[in-house]
Amino acid sequence: MKKFLKITSLTLLALIVVGFVVLKLMDNFNEQEAQNEDSNSMETTKQENPEKSQVADENTNKKTHEQDKAFEVPENPTGKDIESIMHKMTHQKVKAERKTGAVRMTPEAINEVIELINDVQPSNSQELLKMANHWKNGNYEHMVEEHNYFWSREGGNIGKAYGRASLMEENEFIRQNFLR
Repeated sequence: MKKFLKITSLTLLALIVVGFVVLKLMDNFNEQEAQNEDSNSMETTKQENPEKSQVADENTNKKTHEQDKAFEVPENPTGKDIESIMHKMTHQKVKAERKTGAVRMTPEAINEVIELINDVQPSNSQELLKMANHWKNGNYEHMVEEHNYFWSREGGNIGKAYGRASLMEENEFIRQNFLR
């Protein structure tokens, strides 16, 4: 009887964990679909009424540049500033003993980083663009090495990445750092 209860309890626990993971994945998928619908509705508006959409685009661009930036950009950014931003973006995707700072890795943030690299053109811009383009294409295979590249350039002692974060660990990092 005890063995039956243990098996039943473990099965129930496994089902709860799987259910939680599925719900999180569905939330992320629904959020992405909503963003795609928003961009599709903007395209439809542009096609139906170009004059109104131009005004809407101008207002949207002003908002984007004034308040919807994914991260704070210094007045005269340097290569070190870009590296710091990118380093903080990697924290979402890696396991490390300690992580200081966080910038959410979103398509918008990645595009802003690419734009910043192209504007500033630091001496290592090719390396930075290579990394940012990996991320833009959803390739996080080299994330540990990319994190440790920034970590070592900043003279890191504590917090070297030792692995990629699981989906659950990444969601927890996002919840703790961005959803408050």
